Formats: sequence, structure tokens, C-alpha cells
Amino acid sequence: MAYKFSADSTVEANIRRLLSEQLDKAVQQLSENFQQTPGEAVHNARKHLKKARSVLRLVQKSIDKDTYSREKDRLRDLGRSLSLARDSEVYQQTLRDLLDAYGLDPDTKGLFKLQESLGDLYQLRLTELTESDTSIAAITSDLKDSRARLSQLTLKKNGWKAISTNLTHLYAQGQARYHAAYEDGDDEVFHDWRKRVKDLWHTTCLLKPLWPAVMDAFESEIHQLAQTLGDGHDISALRSFLLDPPAEVEIEEVQMQVLLPLMKHRQHRLHQQANELGHKLYCEDPAAFTHRIASYWQPWFSPTSSSSAES
Repeated sequence: MAYKFSADSTVEANIRRLLSEQLDKAVQQLSENFQQTPGEAVHNARKHLKKARSVLRLVQKSIDKDTYSREKDRLRDLGRSLSLARDSEVYQQTLRDLLDAYGLDPDTKGLFKLQESLGDLYQLRLTELTESDTSIAAITSDLKDSRARLSQLTLKKNGWKAISTNLTHLYAQGQARYHAAYEDGDDEVFHDWRKRVKDLWHTTCLLKPLWPAVMDAFESEIHQLAQTLGDGHDISALRSFLLDPPAEVEIEEVQMQVLLPLMKHRQHRLHQQANELGHKLYCEDPAAFTHRIASYWQPWFSPTSSSSAES
């Protein structure tokens, strides 16, 4: 099924299904697709893990605290075991996008050699992933274990009450980190905001059926904000990487003289765009935001097909 709530199941059943589906898809990517398209498989598997973690966050206060921490951290760690290969691919794409944004030829100041070097590093990281102790097979096995445990997850609250407090918290977190990002300006603060934006985006996807026309528009704008912040974060990650590269990658001073000003300017522009979107998307009081979504939930949820306690 799609990544969204269904009105003909309880909230608990929806949560179990959503977690199982995302972990099944992550396993499929790593067990069936990795050999043919390893980079794409790693990227897709990590996306499914992030979606599963967002589902957990939506019911954080409705499940056992230790269970939440254990399962969230386990999924986070599994995602991180795939991150080195994915990060190397992102460096390549970010450099290409940066040069395209300013109309620069890849051969400028030997940047083509840098791109080739990043490509070689990416292939090396993929090889290390398949041959290391944390191999794809081991990661897949751990994912299956997580899937088995989460398929039995129980909630302490029913219906809208199971997610409403968490929804308010997610929105409030994003709102606070939006303001903090523009007060502080630090890359890590922007990255923290981005993570909460992605949680809100995933949650909006789950709630689309409540009022598709309205939620589709809201989801589209949140997705745009997440992408804009993601592009800014990728530039930050590339800059940090180039300033302290591994032995496999050689950086020439002239290349940094070209790239550093471009990265600074590009990131500034992206943060300006994100500020405009963030101001609109985080303009509500968190409790009022949740109350508005609740008004969509009540007429949508089907009391005839689920327990009346779920409404």
C-alpha cells in the first residue's frame, strides 16, 4: 500500500503496516536490487529507513519509551552504516550541480579531475560496503529483525490521541529550529531544522487522505522546503569534505579558490529561499496547527470500519 493512513484500519494497525512496508522495501532494495544498481539501492534503502523513523516519531509518546529509543536508534545506526557510500555519491552530484548553477565548464581549474577522484572514492566506498564486517547481508538481517519486532508494536493510546501530541511536538520542534537557524546561522543548526522539516513532510504524506486537495498542496510546499534545505546541507557537507579530504582524494589550492566562494554564495541563496518558505509553513501556533488537522481527521476516519475509540 501507499505511504499513507487508511481509514478502514485502526491507528495501531496503520502504524504496524507502515513500519513493516518501509522495512520490507529497504530489505528488497538491499537484497534484490543492490547487485544491479548498488548506488540507487543504497539511496532508496536509506529513504525507506527515514520514512520508518518518521512513523516512529509520530507515535513516540504513545509507545514504551525504551522501545522507542531502542528501535529508533537501531534504524538510525543501520542507515548510518550505508551513509559512507551514499555521501560519496552526493559529493559528486553536489559538485556537478554547483558548476551547473554558475554555468562553469567542468574543466575549469582542473575540476574535472576532482569529479573523477570523487567518482573513484564512491566506487571504493561501495566495494568496502560489500566486503566489510557490516556487509549488506548483515544489514539486511538486522532490518528483518527490526521488522519482526515492529510488526508487534502496541500503542498506549487509540485513534487521534495516539498521534496528536506527537504532531504538535513535531511542528513545534520545526518551528523552533527554523527561528534558531536564522538566529545562529550555523550549518548544524540548519541541518537540525532540515531533519524536522523532513519529519513534517513524511507526516503530511501519511495524512494526505484526510483532505487530498489541501494536504497535497501543503505537502508540495514542505517537500520544496526540505529539498532546498537539503541542497544547502549538501553544499555544507561538500565544503567540510574538501577542507579535510581523505587520502584517496587530492585537492589543489586553485580548485578551492574557485569552489569556496561559489559554495558560500549558493548556500546563502538557498537559505534565503528556505526562509521565505519557512515563514509561511511555520506561521501557526503548534496547538492550532494540530487542531486544524484534527478537524480534517474527524469526518475522514470511518467509525463503521474501526473501533469507536479510534475516532
